[in-house]
Amino acid sequence: MAKGDVAIGKRLKISKTQQEIMLYVLVASLVMGVALVLSIRSIKFISFNAKVLTAQEESIKGYEAVIHDAGVCEDKDGDGKYSDEELKGCDPAEVATASVPNSLRYNVMMQMAKNHDLESVGRESLEECYKTKTINGIEAKVKKDFNKDYEKATSDNERALAIGMLRMCSALRVIPEALPAKKNEEALMSSLNQIFVISGWNFENISPNGTVSESPIQGLGVIPVNLVVEGGSENTFRVLSNIEKSIRPFDVEAATISWSGENSLSLRAQAMSYYTKEVKAKEEQKTITATQKRGN
Repeated sequence: MAKGDVAIGKRLKISKTQQEIMLYVLVASLVMGVALVLSIRSIKFISFNAKVLTAQEESIKGYEAVIHDAGVCEDKDGDGKYSDEELKGCDPAEVATASVPNSLRYNVMMQMAKNHDLESVGRESLEECYKTKTINGIEAKVKKDFNKDYEKATSDNERALAIGMLRMCSALRVIPEALPAKKNEEALMSSLNQIFVISGWNFENISPNGTVSESPIQGLGVIPVNLVVEGGSENTFRVLSNIEKSIRPFDVEAATISWSGENSLSLRAQAMSYYTKEVKAKEEQKTITATQKRGN
């Protein structure tokens, strides 16, 4: 074989080897590229699922906090969480108040209802609030325990009756007097009328009036009142003192005082009284996205 033929054969073998190497490199590059793309997608998928699970956990904690704070279900195992079995067997009407400590229900029914400070400013209890009980051979009147009546109730009507009696016969009766559950201008005028009667001041008429102001506290509504007191300084100061002592709060925004004569004082004030607005638990929706825009 000639030397030229040998050289050509060697070049052909080298060229074929180079082609195989290039093919292997190309295939390896494609495999690495696909693996890299799949890895990036897997990382994004895992990251997205982690965000979804985190948001889901936050939602569960939020619902559990509402259930606990309201006191509608009992946490039987005391782990601070509510399992599916606990929620499935939960009936707020059958949950004993004593079994949901540190909840709104417990604080109202067990603590506020028996608060001696609130009871001290309440009106005299009605006859229906007491029962006769023999103690050491002596009959005495003791207050009925409407909490037990509520827990023993078997219908919604019986529960509503127990709650109504509890409000009327315990310290809770003071709360609606101090902060009504709805806007009731007639009740407000009745409270002012009582203050004026106690103060010994004769008035011609009273009516809610004035510009409605925004409440400084969220959840409270405002009833504006124009207060006019004219007469002797002693009567005026007596009226102001009794307004200050009133269980219903009055906030004076502006006042004008003028004197005429030796003992004649005129007071004109713009005041506010309050009532509670209806409050409901709000559900929020949150959108989870795989990518996050810049600046967010």
